[in-house]
Amino acid sequence: MSTGTDFSDPESRAFLQKRVASVGAGFAVIGIVCAVCRALISGTFGTVLARPIFPLAVAAILPGAAMWWICRRGELPVMSIKVLEACGILTTAGLYVAMGTYIPAEVGADTMTAFLLSFVLFARVVYVPSTVRHTIILGVAMGIPLVIAMYFHYRDANLQLDWDKIGWDEPPESDEVIARVSASVTTMWWMLAVGLAALATRVIHGLRKEIRDIKRLGQYTLERKLGEGGMGVVFQATHGMLKRPTAIKLLRSEQVSLDAQARFQREVQLTAKLTHPHTVRIHDYGRTPDGIFYYAMEYLEGATVREIVEAFGPQPVARVVHVLRHAALALNEAHSMNLIHRDIKPSNIMLAKQGGEFDVTKVLDFGLVKNNDVASQDRTDSSVVMGTPHYLSPESIHAAGKVCPQSDIYALGAVGYYLLTGRHIFDGETIMEVCVQHIQSTPPPVSEARGEPIPAELENLIMACLAKDPEGRPPSARALARALECLPLSRWTLEDSEAWWQRFGDLLSSDSGGELLSGHNTTVAIDLSYQ
Repeated sequence: MSTGTDFSDPESRAFLQKRVASVGAGFAVIGIVCAVCRALISGTFGTVLARPIFPLAVAAILPGAAMWWICRRGELPVMSIKVLEACGILTTAGLYVAMGTYIPAEVGADTMTAFLLSFVLFARVVYVPSTVRHTIILGVAMGIPLVIAMYFHYRDANLQLDWDKIGWDEPPESDEVIARVSASVTTMWWMLAVGLAALATRVIHGLRKEIRDIKRLGQYTLERKLGEGGMGVVFQATHGMLKRPTAIKLLRSEQVSLDAQARFQREVQLTAKLTHPHTVRIHDYGRTPDGIFYYAMEYLEGATVREIVEAFGPQPVARVVHVLRHAALALNEAHSMNLIHRDIKPSNIMLAKQGGEFDVTKVLDFGLVKNNDVASQDRTDSSVVMGTPHYLSPESIHAAGKVCPQSDIYALGAVGYYLLTGRHIFDGETIMEVCVQHIQSTPPPVSEARGEPIPAELENLIMACLAKDPEGRPPSARALARALECLPLSRWTLEDSEAWWQRFGDLLSSDSGGELLSGHNTTVAIDLSYQ
């Protein structure tokens, strides 16, 4: 029946200590209010002090105040916090029971005292994380002195009541009978109160555990949503032991078949082997108890190419060369392992601030990666086009099963075109219209789309990447990186990057971790099997 409350980690322990301190402070404040009210309605100050119940009311303030004071002094072990809480609550309850023995039995001392203890028990249940077992033990420990005290209180009360008006056919034989009945009724009502408190514990702190479990994936604690795309949702998270900021991507299981989930897991295992500094690093992957697949990757501060171009328009030529070259080097490692990205686009290339440097290019989201090994060809559905329409190569549209490293080079050329011009190579009202243009149309020259001339060598290289025939493109990502490096252009230096971020960095959102995409920028899967 336990809610499974766990205080093994420092954050949970601190939470428990804070709650116990707050409950103690609450009990002390309530005790002060009750003592003051009792003093105000009891006549003169001397009369108040002469009544034994008032010193008890003052003493009942002290356990709660002690709980608050001790918890505020510094960090305590979990067991010490639990012992302090139990001692404080049981002492408070004991003093309230003692106060109840000074209430006349004729006005319902048992009922009034039980009500006061119920308030203490339920206040603790609502506010302090606990288990059902602990609540029951604490409730029984509070109830035993209550029942015993009320038994002796009613046995010695010598009640003189109009018994027929309170449901007795004839007066009880003795005060002993009255005491037993009072103790039995008090026991019954207190058992009901403890049962309700245990149920409340199960509901309230069970919900807290469910919420905590939802926010935890293995050793990772989810903190805030960064964004979402067609394949999943990205959260910022923290590793429980290392306290390392991490980005967690959850695969949308409700939108992906079981076969696709299995393929996705296999491909994450492959891409986790990528180690190039310009590829986002995957730290871990796993599956939640309810079947949601996730993987953990390095958390990056910066902005995607898409965000930068949308905010500031076409980028300096030197910066574009810098970004494309580093992205090409990242793709070269993947291609050397027979992995094809298939979803290179502006929102999957990020310029990060990392290790004291700026504009560190990172290729993101290998979620659509294709294993191009011969042995894996039969696992790829050649009738399904995967990718983002504005960045699909011609062969990925009319022969989806034959994508190759040059398909990523085409997409990277389209990203370069976007960086230089601030627009896609093709636009259209529908996805199909965009796809047809990739197959049939030639994009306007880069200089024309940019509105100003750019070096002819760079323009020719970009247009070569956008060749309809894969054979007309650079033969490899490494060859493309080498061609970019050999361009007779000025370099984008560390000083240039730092100056740009110091000037414009604050204008960009700091939540650039996900794909808040719409329209043709979204990754899609198009089934062409009807053809």
